[in-house]
Amino acid sequence: MAQRVNAGKGRRPRSARGGRLGVTLARAISKYGVASRSQARGFIERGSVAVNGRCIRDPDTWVDPATDVITLGGEPLRKRMFVYFALHKPVGVVTTRSDERGRRTVYDLLPPGTPWVFPVGRLDKETSGLLLMTNDTRLGEHLTGPDEKVPKVYDVVVDRLLTGADVEKMRRGVTIGGVRYPTADLVMNGNDPRHFTVTLTEGRNRHIRRMVGSLGCGVLTLHRVAIGTLRLGTLPVGGVRPLTATERTALGGVSTSTADRP
Repeated sequence: MAQRVNAGKGRRPRSARGGRLGVTLARAISKYGVASRSQARGFIERGSVAVNGRCIRDPDTWVDPATDVITLGGEPLRKRMFVYFALHKPVGVVTTRSDERGRRTVYDLLPPGTPWVFPVGRLDKETSGLLLMTNDTRLGEHLTGPDEKVPKVYDVVVDRLLTGADVEKMRRGVTIGGVRYPTADLVMNGNDPRHFTVTLTEGRNRHIRRMVGSLGCGVLTLHRVAIGTLRLGTLPVGGVRPLTATERTALGGVSTSTADRP
């Protein structure tokens, strides 16, 4: 029989067979779809979280969500409805919940009453296109984890004609300051040698802009059109729509809109 994990500290508990049990308290809260892991750590450190009636202030405490009762602000955490939205981010909108400079954020585009959600990956202010917004943290980790290599597809226009040597360099990937910027695929637009589609499976900060900059040219437009099996399609700029059950399943999310476990 597996050992009960009861708000323990230190090394992660093991079952009788030696397997690992439970998750950290911060991770457990994020899996309920009510907050990010960093927000959960803040709740815990401020004393807003209890496990089995005992206030816990260490976010790295090990718990078992299947047996431990976790409360936030005195309210038990329960299975939450998972929501999934495709959003067409416009240029000039930032991918943050709030902005100290008062700029418009992607959260301003969401329907009223939307529960807590987070963007799966980010797009910088000058990049447009597909964002997936969800409270399914397991799906988010799957789609952004470096070992998963989920493809993200971008449509790019640069400010000068690209030579064959330029294209080959980008296809091979470039190294800048000791950091490797690889590509998974690059297809030129046959009608415009400034226009291409690039697929990344390992995304780094400003990956495409830095890769293009290494050629001595700049990006005019950068637009994400796909994340894994999810396509932007005809969703208008600034538009938001819920994913279909088929789209959720194909991405690896739950096939219904509710969580079957935290």
